[in-house]
Amino acid sequence: MEIDTFQVRGINVFNIHNSSGISFFGIVELAGSNYETPEISGAGHFSEHLFFKGSKNRNWKQINEEFARLGVNQNAFTSNTDVVYHSTCPKENTGKVINLMLDMFFNSTFPIDEIEKERNVILEEKKMYDDDPKSAFSNAIGANMFSWNVGHETIGTYKTIKSLSRNQMLQYLKDKIDLNNFVFIFSGDIKSENLKKYIEANIPNQHPYLRKGKGLHVIDTNGLWLPRILKCKDKIKFTMERENITQSVIYMMMDALPANHSQYFAEAILYEGIGGGMYSRLYSRIREELGLCYSVGMFSMPMSYPETRIGNLYGYTSPKNVDKFILESEKVLKDVMDNGMDKDIFECAKTDYLASILRQTETSVGKAMYLSKKLLVYKNASIKETIKKIRAVKIEDCNELAKQVLSVPYHWAVMNPKK
Repeated sequence: MEIDTFQVRGINVFNIHNSSGISFFGIVELAGSNYETPEISGAGHFSEHLFFKGSKNRNWKQINEEFARLGVNQNAFTSNTDVVYHSTCPKENTGKVINLMLDMFFNSTFPIDEIEKERNVILEEKKMYDDDPKSAFSNAIGANMFSWNVGHETIGTYKTIKSLSRNQMLQYLKDKIDLNNFVFIFSGDIKSENLKKYIEANIPNQHPYLRKGKGLHVIDTNGLWLPRILKCKDKIKFTMERENITQSVIYMMMDALPANHSQYFAEAILYEGIGGGMYSRLYSRIREELGLCYSVGMFSMPMSYPETRIGNLYGYTSPKNVDKFILESEKVLKDVMDNGMDKDIFECAKTDYLASILRQTETSVGKAMYLSKKLLVYKNASIKETIKKIRAVKIEDCNELAKQVLSVPYHWAVMNPKK
């Protein structure tokens, strides 16, 4: 069995079997920034930082030293959809690492003095993102082109970072985390009966997270694009200027299929053929034939649950080439929509996409990270089944789908060097 699924005190646990000497243990919550309100923007991210700042049994220094003694690589991240706490360690230290992780998860104390220190750390983190042109552009697109719930910055605003209180963050977690909205994911060479014992030994008798919730939080995806999109040109919906850059950054966004759609993998292969690698249509035309840029491509990303996704086309070029880049990119999209991919491109795209999944899932960490959102939301997933579905995709599937998914409106955004 590839994945053994069981419950401990109502908590869904997934054991991804492999023979690695490295164990992965992760806690995945449906508590990302999509579920915040403007007054507490950044609460999910701030709370993630405080996970490491002290529990009832350990202070931050003891936590850090214990991780190091156990050979642990630990971290966490907050996205617009979920929060993931994860650790990897030598197999023999699995039980001790689970003890530490679950102590931090269930017994975090959010010390007031640590909150104030971490507040400054997060302000510095936000400045770092604001100083980065690509991050600043992405955040501006979210603010100007998407509805607030999916478009606001995960880290929050300077105002909310400065004002978030301990009670607000604890209340946010209490409201969002219940037995339906978090899972434990393990990947490694441990039998499920032993994994179950490790977890059972470290769960409190009572805790707000152990209540039965009403179900997964679902984001209303109606009106994902704002009606107040800035219209600087007919094609370009949003522009901004940035000092100290020499290239224009170009993004195009459009609606894509949800991850649970029957044609999801056909769309993924279609995107690969359009802008996935050096063989792709965009790369061949925009870079190799026209020499307009160094980097160009296409991919999709999740925006909300249940897995509303956005297709993204991107490129970097000189300001004088922006209009030509957009024109030629739309020509490529139209040609694929009208005529489909040829057999050679399709075979390259399918093999490339399959290989990327195999590379992602080669290790304990890769397997767990790749499956985490699927296991959180759908409670079932399989790498073997994913590979089987990818191999079953035919060129006719992609070419028929292209007529549908490439006919939607294109939302262009450009960041230019400040004149």
